[in-house]
Amino acid sequence: MLNRTLKDFLRLDWTTMPNLPWFILIFLCSHIPMLFLGFGLDPDAWRIANTAFDLRHHLVYHASRFPGYPVPEFLNTVVIDFGYHATNSLTMLLSLLSALAFGRILREADNEEKGLLVLTYAFLPLVWINSTNTMDYMWSLSFIILTWLFIIKERYVVAGLLLAMAAGSRAASAAFVIPFFYLLHSRGSARAPIVRFLLTFFATSVFIYMPLLVTYGLSFIHRYPSHTGILQIGYQALKYYGLPSIILLTIILLAVARNLNKVSVKLDKVGIFSLLSITTILVTFFLAPYQIEYLIPLVPFGLMLTQHLGRRSLFILLCCALMLHSFVNIGSIEHTGDGRITIQTLDAGAVIKNFAARRKQLAYARMLAKVELPKNSVAIVGTWLPIVAYLDERISSSAKAKQMFDSNLPRAGLWNFAKNIHYRYLIDRDELRQLQQSGHLIFYTEGIRAFTRDIYGYDINEYGAILLDI
Repeated sequence: MLNRTLKDFLRLDWTTMPNLPWFILIFLCSHIPMLFLGFGLDPDAWRIANTAFDLRHHLVYHASRFPGYPVPEFLNTVVIDFGYHATNSLTMLLSLLSALAFGRILREADNEEKGLLVLTYAFLPLVWINSTNTMDYMWSLSFIILTWLFIIKERYVVAGLLLAMAAGSRAASAAFVIPFFYLLHSRGSARAPIVRFLLTFFATSVFIYMPLLVTYGLSFIHRYPSHTGILQIGYQALKYYGLPSIILLTIILLAVARNLNKVSVKLDKVGIFSLLSITTILVTFFLAPYQIEYLIPLVPFGLMLTQHLGRRSLFILLCCALMLHSFVNIGSIEHTGDGRITIQTLDAGAVIKNFAARRKQLAYARMLAKVELPKNSVAIVGTWLPIVAYLDERISSSAKAKQMFDSNLPRAGLWNFAKNIHYRYLIDRDELRQLQQSGHLIFYTEGIRAFTRDIYGYDINEYGAILLDI
């Protein structure tokens, strides 16, 4: 009886009645509390908000960062006046749509564990967290999954538009044209539908990126040097996926490696498509390995491929471990700012920690925005700059109106024009000397001293800079 109940649960179709409203209710109730905690822990989410603000109020476009993320930047202008609750809600609703679209894809494939796969996708910590902020990761993944669904539905022009939207959310998503081309070919699509898909994708992508070309010329095609090492990637994977999940996945992969010949025979067209998609994601990641969030598109394809490769019992355990990590962290490793590493048997899960960290960030940012500095001061605030730009009504990049800053331009910053106070991300040694010679006092927030030493190779304390005690 228990086995029958478990089997029925695993096969549950969350996209049809009466299960659909229950899934939507569970999804919304679990995500809504995180919508009220600022635009997100990543300062880039606040940069997107700044871009949307200037588009909405001044018809001025500046990319939140290169190579540009025009789809979330432009679409968030519709709701930016309602604050982070609204922009986060856009991400959440798009993520909900992607979960339901993933469920429809699994139903079309008559997947035996579609109920479990959809739940794991929706409540995997990294997906859950990024479904409640104003970052672009879930925008991109959602459009990728929708592209996949519309190819299955043989709506090729719509699929091309959706893939262009994915590329307009994150440029690296354009590489998905390769696995989708294989999917079209493997389904026996004629040449004309494939051409329609490709032409729609390329034409729409050019149109979406036109604001960047007009504003910056070809300089927006930019790749930042990476400072992320293998150990950092491993630490982030442990933080967001958990030790039990990593151990279970390692066991599955070792079993696959011992039976590689059988696996190659077992893989069907969907499995090959998933493998090709994963390869595409990994190649784009290793070309620019910055954050573990860049691997979010792996989630649906990784789940499907692992289901194909591993034993059913191990796969079910893996899914349960991934979801459990949202609430409980078993065998956590914490790396503190002073270089110390602590190990705990049990700790709060990834989603709970993110909730607490976002509350702390918002509280600190509000205090920073209220700090009273003397006239003719410079405040070096690092990654807090886009956050202060949004929260502090007294500072702007324009003397006439509240306007944000273009973080892609050298020496861009913000001013309190009434008191001649300048807010900057970082300042090199030569500019610091010039500012001091012109009579400016230099202040900085916590962490900037080490950040400046790493980037510019000098100690700001040796030049009389003052730590802001908040």
